[in-house]
Amino acid sequence: MIEFNYDIIIIGGGPGGSSSAIYLRQKGYKVALFEKEIFPRDHVGESLIPFTYYKLKEMGVLEDVMQYSTMKPGVNFVDADGKRQSVWCFDRIMNDGAQMSMHTLRAPFDHAILKRARTLGAEIYEGATVRSADLSDPESAAVKVILHDGTEQTVRARFLIDASGQHSFLASSMNVRKPYPGLDRVALFTHWINTKYDAALTGGLIKIIYLGGEKLGWLWVIPVGRNHLSIGVTLNNSYVREQKKILGDNWKELLYRQEVGFAENLKQILADADIEHAVQVLGDYSFSVEKKYGTNYVHVGDSGAFLDPIFSSGIYIAMEVAERASRCIDVQLREGKERGQEQFKTEFSKIEGAYRLVEKFVRLFYQPDLLNFSHAGVNDNGYQKFLNAYEAFHYLLAGDFFSEYKKYEEFLDQLNNEKQFNKFVHFVKSQAQEYPDQEFCRYSFEDVYGHLPNTDRVAPGLLGKS
Repeated sequence: MIEFNYDIIIIGGGPGGSSSAIYLRQKGYKVALFEKEIFPRDHVGESLIPFTYYKLKEMGVLEDVMQYSTMKPGVNFVDADGKRQSVWCFDRIMNDGAQMSMHTLRAPFDHAILKRARTLGAEIYEGATVRSADLSDPESAAVKVILHDGTEQTVRARFLIDASGQHSFLASSMNVRKPYPGLDRVALFTHWINTKYDAALTGGLIKIIYLGGEKLGWLWVIPVGRNHLSIGVTLNNSYVREQKKILGDNWKELLYRQEVGFAENLKQILADADIEHAVQVLGDYSFSVEKKYGTNYVHVGDSGAFLDPIFSSGIYIAMEVAERASRCIDVQLREGKERGQEQFKTEFSKIEGAYRLVEKFVRLFYQPDLLNFSHAGVNDNGYQKFLNAYEAFHYLLAGDFFSEYKKYEEFLDQLNNEKQFNKFVHFVKSQAQEYPDQEFCRYSFEDVYGHLPNTDRVAPGLLGKS
């Protein structure tokens, strides 16, 4: 008989892995988590969608995270020329606390969730690199791991969770990662200080700025502090390859500054600003793993699939999948493999449906001739007729990918096939007409940033580490 060290082994201590550890510890399982880095560590992806609020509350980390996160009441879409923009306020469709979502620096955010897992009794091993995994026994798993002190151990468990992020440990070792066709993109990003916030940033909104053209590009602008912006640009890989040939050895910073410079809306915001650390690059990030679970393993979070950062959905999806996968593991370990695999099939049909929905939404975004959020204005004529469509987009932006994905899929299919967006583009709140004399989404600077330390940085010294 195999002697198990643990009930569950988790590879990776990011939001997906740490959330899995929390949910499983809440069910009483013995959990070991192996994370190759030492926390806190930097990571891209600072903006959260409203539905993340519920997951943080369930896991007992909401109050901790809110102490150092800025509030996010909505989204500001801006056209490349800066002349047209729209505002989407989450309080239009929710009013239970989640309407004030958050922007957060990932180093303290990820660390808070990992510490919560440790507090609940998960055994956390940082600086521990998993070298290999043995899944030959369909009812158990074993990993070889190099611990922080350099010793190698073989650890056995009844189940394995791969939450290793975009590295996707299991899928990479088995060579089963598949790219999403047509979503071959590259992201370049860094942080800025000494910025000058406009009305949208003062009100805590994330900016999504279209760049257009063959680059199919856009910029994210995220206020992660009182005077601290995360700004990234996402571009077609084919465009990046062309620009690398033109720009030469220092292409990363030159290309980044070039694309940021195209955004008229940022010129005053960054007029006296400084880049805080070297420009970083993330490419080849859109992929999926065809088989996301088996009798002794499951992929959670970016390890199983990642589409695009445009709607800030990655952390929420990782946490939601972590909870659903934990329920499946619980059923399997209590009621047997057959019953457990039935539960996995049920839950992952919903998870795959959610991924399909997000994929359709992302692809729709990259058809600006059909759907350009920044071109929406306000017109009361026929508002009630298209209220459902308006609310559907808000729920999608908020993060409602799982519960009603079929309904939203049908809506997006109709929109895409019949090119009907022009029928309701006028029913979105916009700066120019609905909020000429008010704060964006009705929240002031103090509402959004008043709880933060009066410094440029929330967590100085964490960014820019090698």
